Amino acid sequence: MEIVNICAPGYWDTADSYGIIACQMARHLAGMGVHVNAYALGGVTFGNQDADIRAITERPLRPALGGILLGYPTGYYRHGALTAAGPRIAVTMFESSRIPGDWTPIMNRCDAVVTPSTFGRDIFRECGVTVPIHVIPLGIADVYQPAPRDPNRPLTFLAFLDRGPRKGGMAALNAFVAAFGDRDDVRLILKARNQRRMIEITNPNVTVIMRDLTEAELYMLYLSADVLIAPTTGEGFGLIPREFAATGGVALATNWSGTADDIDLWGVPLDYTLVPARWDSQSLAGHDLGVWAQVSRDSLIERLRDVADNRTEYTTRAAENAQRVAAFYTWRKFAAGVWDVWKDAANGISHRHRTLAA
Repeated sequence: MEIVNICAPGYWDTADSYGIIACQMARHLAGMGVHVNAYALGGVTFGNQDADIRAITERPLRPALGGILLGYPTGYYRHGALTAAGPRIAVTMFESSRIPGDWTPIMNRCDAVVTPSTFGRDIFRECGVTVPIHVIPLGIADVYQPAPRDPNRPLTFLAFLDRGPRKGGMAALNAFVAAFGDRDDVRLILKARNQRRMIEITNPNVTVIMRDLTEAELYMLYLSADVLIAPTTGEGFGLIPREFAATGGVALATNWSGTADDIDLWGVPLDYTLVPARWDSQSLAGHDLGVWAQVSRDSLIERLRDVADNRTEYTTRAAENAQRVAAFYTWRKFAAGVWDVWKDAANGISHRHRTLAA
């Protein structure tokens, strides 16, 4: 049996982006007969894991060299001597136009890099990454099936407040209030994770959810909304908009960075201008991180009103897109693509930059 180490930067938490990637990759590699050793800097077992993932994270490790390393490259050394001694594949992404300067030499010591968007590939190249870079899109879990929405309910928008201003949740809220005020024929749901910063909004047509959700709960949240507002400043991929689109919802997303790939297949592009990237993470302080997108408030207000005025047209097109989206982005394809890159590295086979056709 072949063995591989999968190393996550935090927890194998299915509410976190790299936790999702670790869990889904482990699930599908195990289905291919690979023994996965689960590593994480935070912890490998987590309460929201499905039973098959928990079986992987709780079983004994089988020694293996190298690994598939997820997350920011500056944390890779913390996974220990075994992972440093063998072939290493970096699975990573970034959300503005320049990566931190200390990333490049670390990535160039890996055998290859996997990133889920052409945006990631391009910024890595521009910032001096010379090892092979492979574009392999992330997948959409099977739970996110297409389902019809009730056309008679108030038109319901959804936005995410996670990750500070980068996800565009506050921009979505401001645009919604400016577009509709207290109208009772439209609603907005705001979803956040951090319960330490409670938000109280008195608008009768705005609801706030402040907790982590299971995949099944997130699916039901998606179905409770008709339109996702995602005016993000930058995305390494943009999993949430694509998941929402797979359920048949209208996904409004910034036409830049990871959400620009194939957006006409699954979403509605939002126009933007480029502005200096203003990260609020202490770990990124002092780096020139280039630019990222800013969706104008006026154009977003106009788009929200247009969706409300032409609801049937938007929802019909979204329903037609849903089946194609689910077939285009699958975790099986992602895991198989990463595994091919890993096997080539383990066998000393090097490829130039390539893009996996979905």
